[in-house]
Amino acid sequence: MILYLSSQQHTNLLDFLAEQEDALPVKKMTGNFMLKQFVVYDMRNFSHCTELVLDRIAFGDEDGDFAHAIEEFLTMYNARITVICEGLRENDPLCRALLDAGVGNIVTSTEIWEMQEEIRQSLSSRGMTRFCPRERESSEKQGEHYHFHADRVRIAMVSSQSRIGTTTTALGFAAWLGSVGASVAYVEKNSSGIIPFLRDAYEMEEEAGGCRLEKMWYGTQAPGAGFHFLIEDYGTGRPEPDADILLLVCGMKPYEMEHTMRLLEQYETRTAFILCPFVEKSLRDTYAEAFQTDYHKVFFLEYQPDCMDGGPNAKVFKNVIGRYIVGN
Repeated sequence: MILYLSSQQHTNLLDFLAEQEDALPVKKMTGNFMLKQFVVYDMRNFSHCTELVLDRIAFGDEDGDFAHAIEEFLTMYNARITVICEGLRENDPLCRALLDAGVGNIVTSTEIWEMQEEIRQSLSSRGMTRFCPRERESSEKQGEHYHFHADRVRIAMVSSQSRIGTTTTALGFAAWLGSVGASVAYVEKNSSGIIPFLRDAYEMEEEAGGCRLEKMWYGTQAPGAGFHFLIEDYGTGRPEPDADILLLVCGMKPYEMEHTMRLLEQYETRTAFILCPFVEKSLRDTYAEAFQTDYHKVFFLEYQPDCMDGGPNAKVFKNVIGRYIVGN
């Protein structure tokens, strides 16, 4: 799906795409925006979109802030960005800033038909080729760390059924948080009994009724003060009602759907993130539209072969706790 944030002046600019047989559907939002605020507070509602088209004149950000917000977006989401900057010259500082941010799809023509042709190129599988944006490295490769405004933020993880990857995801989440600078405790709230196996496999040190590996603590009872986040793994159990963040791990295969629907009905009016493992990319838009509501936001998990490596799902994890990040 294409998410198009448009000014009143260009509100119909992407309508020509409806004439193309293989074109993605367009979700259009028209108005005045601040991109940084949209990325932090609103984009999570459209995380299933694969293309983001931004009409520059619809945004009140200064040029530097606009480009910086795009860089932040690209650390959190997989969507490709096209920016419409009518009349922009290649020697303009904004053009350079967009290229440095990693955006090469920059629509600069002033005639409508020329703009639409550039948009068509930008949305093609190859994208626009006349610009050379800076290649971006993943934040994990750069060893990026964050500062957090968080104190014992409780993240409850619940599964629609057993053996669909809830514990693997919870451990990966804890490992990713530890890798980016957070102090985190993994609390086993189910009966799987994995803590001794983790302790032995990773030669963890015993500490305060549990065991520690660098900035990560593992145990069966919530530890005392000193942690930014507590990840509580309930498996198919039911969490205590006062968790700060609720994550529902739901299977989307036909034989899993009955269990998923039952879980979602139980939390129909509870704010939660739905995490879906093992979903074919071509089906993700369909499932996102079916299950995303005012209360439930849908994310799709990538394959995570190592339970102690959260890298494959770093963007999902960062989006879940994004409001607690205050800098890097």
